[in-house]
Amino acid sequence: MTDQLGIFVLLSVAWVISSSLTIGLVLPLQQMLFVNFSINIGLCFLPHGIRILAFYYFGWRAIFYLLPASFLMIILSNQMGTSLHLLAPIVSLISCYVGFHVASLIINAQTRFPSIRSWKFLVFAGTLSSLFNGLVLSVLHHNDALIATVVGYIVGDVLGLIICLLLLMYGFRLFTNLKNY
Repeated sequence: MTDQLGIFVLLSVAWVISSSLTIGLVLPLQQMLFVNFSINIGLCFLPHGIRILAFYYFGWRAIFYLLPASFLMIILSNQMGTSLHLLAPIVSLISCYVGFHVASLIINAQTRFPSIRSWKFLVFAGTLSSLFNGLVLSVLHHNDALIATVVGYIVGDVLGLIICLLLLMYGFRLFTNLKNY
């Protein structure tokens, strides 16, 4: 039970930090640089990296670990002026899990990819998850420009995933180097 609570706290803190960076840093920069772009779609959505890593390590249980923090960030972002649907966290987590699961099935079905490196799989699974997420959220938010919205979600999610992976990789290397001193 304490392991489950520790995982929940770790993922919640990671989600809140990555969401706060996205809301507080990325979205204001995006709004300054791209005035005509929708503020509901982040061009670098860091929480997608946390979401994909959670599905990679914890499978379907990651939905329940991430759901409370996702609702918290939806409430906070709605107070900042974005208009996100209250069902968005549930729909988003489930559609991303489905995309992740489909990616797992595709990779396991391909005999020519038996030794695919983890980061390549994570990017592939993140892209497929983002595609499903973008389609479902576009329908939920009744977006008229479906293709542009889905492409926006894919670009933002995949870029956020890659940056999240790079930050974690260099963060762990820095931590290891500091620990050796």
